[in-house]
Amino acid sequence: MLNPLRCSIILGAVWVCFAMSSPAADWNTYQQTFISADGRVVDFFQNSISHSEGQGYGLLLALMNGDRPAFERISRWTTDNLQVRRDALFAWSWGERPNGGWNVIDYNNASDGDILIAFALLKAADRWGHPPFREAALRIVRDIRAQLAVTADDFQLIAPAYFGFNDQAGNTFNTGYLMLPAFAEFAKADDEAFWQRTLRDSQRLLEKAAFSRLKLPADWVALENGQVMIAAARSPFFGYEAIRTPLYLSWHGNSGKLSAFAEYLQFVERTGYLPRRVNLVDGSVSVEEAPAGFYAVMGLCAQRLGRGALAQKLFEDAGSKITREPKDYYSNTLFLLATGKMD
Repeated sequence: MLNPLRCSIILGAVWVCFAMSSPAADWNTYQQTFISADGRVVDFFQNSISHSEGQGYGLLLALMNGDRPAFERISRWTTDNLQVRRDALFAWSWGERPNGGWNVIDYNNASDGDILIAFALLKAADRWGHPPFREAALRIVRDIRAQLAVTADDFQLIAPAYFGFNDQAGNTFNTGYLMLPAFAEFAKADDEAFWQRTLRDSQRLLEKAAFSRLKLPADWVALENGQVMIAAARSPFFGYEAIRTPLYLSWHGNSGKLSAFAEYLQFVERTGYLPRRVNLVDGSVSVEEAPAGFYAVMGLCAQRLGRGALAQKLFEDAGSKITREPKDYYSNTLFLLATGKMD
């Protein structure tokens, strides 16, 4: 007799394969829609800008789909247009300036972009046996360590950017930037002790950043005197930033850490929908449904936790919704990241 849990996981996996073959959500369509011929990933909902985060996700998607020509185009555009600071980090925002020209808009970095790009380059170096990818990654990783490391209380973490988030008044962190599988990869390639501690302390931060009755991480958290609090002035929500935490935890392969989302998944199953955001300060839940990418991420989370039937339902809803979001860069990106295979 087949194990029901195993059957449900298999069904969820079958749905992932089906979702990836959907014309509205495959890699070729994504490229045609969001990636220019020269490798720029375009975010139409933000005045068609490009940002380091998007370039990093583009690299990961090219890698996940075994598309080396696309990977090299995206990498070349990213290096030529965003790696223009005095360090090896990336200007976070590129788009149309007030004078009508297109170039860097903000030279400050965003550490999620730096981390994603370096992670993708390291993985690509291993997959395709190309040492220059590894060398490029290590330059970035070393400057993340040199320029962005923050020690706050007994935590060692990576700041969200070179400036603007950490000062004498306190330290603020974006939970969506805590990319645990990348830190584990960096530990193999760079300073092992530093990155292993960063990995452990990032995990600790996530464990402490569990708010409201649903025990969810806030988009932004403040760390003061060893206490982790919601940085409500930036965002009181579990929303567009923190939705990436279950994705990265799924990639990291630690179902124990993912169990933090068990109560939220029960809420989703009970109410029959996934809210766009949850206010972790007043406990209110948005009546507006989340986009397809959110559904796919939580479907992956449910699948990793052995909730096969719920995972299948979330993947089905994601596949239905993505057909109605043809220009939503972020939702389409999360959808493909969550339904693809990360080695």
